[in-house]
Amino acid sequence: MSHEPEIPEHLREYFGHDKVALFGSGGLPAAPPAPPGSPARRQGEAALADALSKVGSTQPRPGMAPAARPPRPALPRRMRSGSEQALLEISMRRLGRRAGARPPHAESPWLFRAVIAPVYRLIPWGVKKRIVTMTSGVKGWRTSR
Repeated sequence: MSHEPEIPEHLREYFGHDKVALFGSGGLPAAPPAPPGSPARRQGEAALADALSKVGSTQPRPGMAPAARPPRPALPRRMRSGSEQALLEISMRRLGRRAGARPPHAESPWLFRAVIAPVYRLIPWGVKKRIVTMTSGVKGWRTSR
């Protein structure tokens, strides 16, 4: 039996002529094909025919959109997310300029980028720590005595 030269010797018993993994050295396929006329064979052929009929079409496909729309995050989460994004972009711009990198592609909303992030950067660390502990979801944990 001739094998292609790019298949290493120690892997030849696991790959057949069509690169399908074999079950041991006996040459049996990992999963034998379903017998003709069986429900599994009909389902597979129907799925393949459906997929081939939709190639190049703009029809909706399963999995293209979620079954249910995810809920919109609450206002505190949106504020935190926008602030984090703006602070990250400011850091990327500042540090990237020093390293000669391009500016980031993403842009946070104007309010966060122009007002909230610069003001937050000016706040002393002690005040920031109190803000974070007040706005975090965890209440009543002591970090120091």
